Amino acid sequence: MSKITLQFELDVQQAQHYLQWLSSQYNLTMADVWYSDRYRNVPSGQRGPKVLADVPHLLGICRTRKALEEQLSPVVTERVQ
Repeated sequence: MSKITLQFELDVQQAQHYLQWLSSQYNLTMADVWYSDRYRNVPSGQRGPKVLADVPHLLGICRTRKALEEQLSPVVTERVQ
């Protein structure tokens, strides 16, 4: 599978709102899928990987959230000091 790299610019406020939106999308989707009958009998240690294999866009959301959190962490640190 080929990989795609995206690069775009957001101001801090846009990035924070986008991070909040991504988090809510992840939480809503995961809650909907996690407790569905499809995964009821999947052992707890295997449920996460199985869900991510079946719903691949969740992994994209996770990676995007992590990248945004890393970019925003210096901004949050600056405000605290």
